Amino acid sequence: MELYYNKDKLIRGDWIKKAILRSDLVPVPLTLEAEIRADRESALHFQVGNSIATYAGDELEIIYSEYKPSGKVQGSTEAAYVHLIAILKPVKGVSFIKQNAIIKYNATLAEVYRACGATLRSIEGDFALPRFACLAGEVPTFHISRALQEAGGVVRWRHGKLAFIPLSSLLNQKATQTITSLTDDVDSGFLERHDVPSFYSTDADGVVISGNKAKLRALRYQPGTSEIALRNMTSCLVHARTAKIKYNINTAAGDLVNIQGAQTPLAVITSATVFSAGTDGDPQQQFTKVWLGRLER
Repeated sequence: MELYYNKDKLIRGDWIKKAILRSDLVPVPLTLEAEIRADRESALHFQVGNSIATYAGDELEIIYSEYKPSGKVQGSTEAAYVHLIAILKPVKGVSFIKQNAIIKYNATLAEVYRACGATLRSIEGDFALPRFACLAGEVPTFHISRALQEAGGVVRWRHGKLAFIPLSSLLNQKATQTITSLTDDVDSGFLERHDVPSFYSTDADGVVISGNKAKLRALRYQPGTSEIALRNMTSCLVHARTAKIKYNINTAAGDLVNIQGAQTPLAVITSATVFSAGTDGDPQQQFTKVWLGRLER
């Protein structure tokens, strides 16, 4: 795994004790957790607020850093490492608690992100939110997730850009690969009926309006929501399979993959690429693990 500090300084592979680059269909779509060999001097490059870049040029800002002696001596120096967590820098601001309330009407998703502290210029497939509210003392990511649910889609990070994709379009794209390894099957209609509810609300005249009630589900009231949004809110990706595949740094959340022997492709909900150089006697590891989902309406 290629990681860089100070924008263009390559971190040697044998210095990476362990790194997990994670891609998700969430408001902060790219995160990194790593343990990097360092001494007191080199650890200064990995302090909170500094950046780490991936091979693709994605910049992540460190939000947690801890210097840890390993208890082992190499020559006359005690070996140590830095344990850090970093998140995608252009959207970093939406993950912090806000001091002031953020309320928007008919603003685009990109405008909402920027109002919450992100530095994004634009979002592919952008759309206008009828309303958005994040009160003082709250974290915007929760409210952005709810807005995406009402719009019936997700956001993904790909090729240095954030894009909004409707769930229906996500499963209509071309598959990027075929997974032949054995996968863990996850299937429980019982849990789905409890965890994926139908929503209802009232219109301006006080008449009850409902979303998708084709299946008997738990019901949940959502005030001030349109019938279209109520229907969108029941659509979601349900975790169906988990697979450990060959190391592939290019596999990302939002990809569509074929499963050998299955008729229907599945979408990657989360992709975690793991790299361990085998430093300090740890086992050497290189693999990618994906959590796959199917569309439930």
